Amino acid sequence: METGDLYSEAGSARFAGDGSHGGAMDVEEPESSARPGGREESDEEDESAEDDLPLLMRAWVNERNAPELLHYEGTAVENLMELVDFQTRQIAAQPAVVANILKMDVDRVKYLVRSYLRARLAKIELHAVHYTRDPLYRERMSQNELDYAKGFVALGEKHMRRSFLDQLPPHLRSLDETAGNGMEMVTKPDVDTAVFCRVRSTVGEFQFDPSEDPIVMRRNNIFITRYSIIRSLLEDGKVELI
Repeated sequence: METGDLYSEAGSARFAGDGSHGGAMDVEEPESSARPGGREESDEEDESAEDDLPLLMRAWVNERNAPELLHYEGTAVENLMELVDFQTRQIAAQPAVVANILKMDVDRVKYLVRSYLRARLAKIELHAVHYTRDPLYRERMSQNELDYAKGFVALGEKHMRRSFLDQLPPHLRSLDETAGNGMEMVTKPDVDTAVFCRVRSTVGEFQFDPSEDPIVMRRNNIFITRYSIIRSLLEDGKVELI
């Protein structure tokens, strides 16, 4: 099982920018961009041709670093679990050395899938009420995750009502009020938190701050900025979080 190297070109690095929106690290590409076998490396990474394992690895890293719940990579998870089942059935018929190698590969994939799902569940539990009410996030969850989130919210409300809410006056029993100062009882992810991102394919000029000049985002540049600024680029696969 080949995972591929997500960072196959090292090169030297230099910082650019004045730091007002988090500077960029420009990774210098080697003089020749040809890959082994004579195939030229395209500036655009082909999502459709990407294997499930590197796709899920990137989704796992993005999920762990993004402040909000991202789209569920259900197809990649299902394909990898089918591969795990197939490899597991093959292990018993292999010599001991080969069986150990296959088992290590299987264990690695199982760890990746478990860690990915746990990262998502942790976010769901943290902002379950908001995620179940917002259509955007409902679409990002699998059916199992949505059912879990609804059950989690129902159990939480039931516990709070039995513990103390039922003893309060009726007008104080709401769980989704907004205070006069704008503070809401339902917590939401902080999309303005700072994140590191790497450019996967050249974006060109990008406006980080309306009051400042655009910055050219080239492939392999690394930026630190507010998540809300590069949110759309992440959804389009133009950048990845690191």
